[in-house]
Amino acid sequence: MQTPDTLVRHTPTRLSRQKGFSLIELMVVVAIIGILAMIALPQYQSFSAKAKLAAALAEVTPGKVGVEALLAEGTDFRSVSPQDVGLPMAGSRCESFDASLDGIGGTGTLICILKRDPSYGTSSQSISLVRSVDGVWTCQSDVSNQNLLPEPCRS
Repeated sequence: MQTPDTLVRHTPTRLSRQKGFSLIELMVVVAIIGILAMIALPQYQSFSAKAKLAAALAEVTPGKVGVEALLAEGTDFRSVSPQDVGLPMAGSRCESFDASLDGIGGTGTLICILKRDPSYGTSSQSISLVRSVDGVWTCQSDVSNQNLLPEPCRS
């Protein structure tokens, strides 16, 4: 009869166990992360450009209230500066502002000269709010990629 001490047990030793990942497994994970990054980076850049242009439109929009207030007061528009309608000298997305207002019928344009940004163009571009004789404000822009513009500015 055999005693338990004489039985040979075949148990794996600590040295034969696998600790960690193989090189192939790590290379597959790195490849998957690279593919996801190639897909996500252009989407992020597009989203970032859209946000910058929306911020520029938000910077020029307060000028509409100033124009309407000056219209209600009967002010002569020909001598009005962008600062007179409540626009700053420059903004975080606008290099400068311009107000081209006409005294006839209250028409005019509030212009944000965009800061140069490679995501939507390197040339000097602008986003504008135009007031018609009817008092309707419309948005216009000379940014080449219309898909980056806020919805009201797309033509």
